Amino acid sequence: MLLTALPAWAALPPLDDAERQASSNLIVRGEIVSVKSQKKRIRWGFSDLEMILTIRVSECTKGGLQPGSTVMVQCWIAEDRPDGWVGDGGQRPRPREGAKGVFYAQEKAGKLHLLHPNGWDSE
Repeated sequence: MLLTALPAWAALPPLDDAERQASSNLIVRGEIVSVKSQKKRIRWGFSDLEMILTIRVSECTKGGLQPGSTVMVQCWIAEDRPDGWVGDGGQRPRPREGAKGVFYAQEKAGKLHLLHPNGWDSE
């Protein structure tokens, strides 16, 4: 029997808690009050859904935000991929409006981005 190996990029392994603590500029507990999304085509057969989350802060353990304030954080998920594709799917789990959790974000070029691939834990 002849087996043909095709290239495959595995999904990123989740960051452990120590990595998330060390890599974050901001750690908050809160609720996603809105999700703005835009589909971005990468190339034929590939697109991502880029999202901006607005989070209402209930507690801040790193970053100095006050309870009741809001913060905008960016992330993405894989939207369209060819059949059989294996690879990075973006943020896990997918953030949805109304979800509550702990969010780990890092500042890049003046904007906050959820750590990737597991920049939040739902509650």
